[in-house]
Amino acid sequence: MADGNVLARHRLADEINRLKPQDNESGRRAEILVKEDDLRVTLVTMRSGVQLDEHAVPVSISLQILSGQFEVVHGGEAERLAAGDYIALRKKVPHTVRALEDGAFLLTLGWPASDE
Repeated sequence: MADGNVLARHRLADEINRLKPQDNESGRRAEILVKEDDLRVTLVTMRSGVQLDEHAVPVSISLQILSGQFEVVHGGEAERLAAGDYIALRKKVPHTVRALEDGAFLLTLGWPASDE
């Protein structure tokens, strides 16, 4: 069924299985599921022990943990997040993400809309 209102539709379990990072030397994979002027949604899979080094982005973000366990460090505070947990960070907040177990999360970025 075609629906012009829907940007994307995914079975996340299938996508997680397809994007396992075992085939990847870095131990992580990312696939953009939605890329619009005002929204980015990326599925990230990581092997245990892999870390995304400290970085900051110019927009607010959220991480929704789908499987596994992760540690998110921001403002000198470490938070342990597991499947079902969700965190949103303000724009420009330096943070790191480390996989404590093999796992996956949805990364959502609110993006400023371009002028139309």
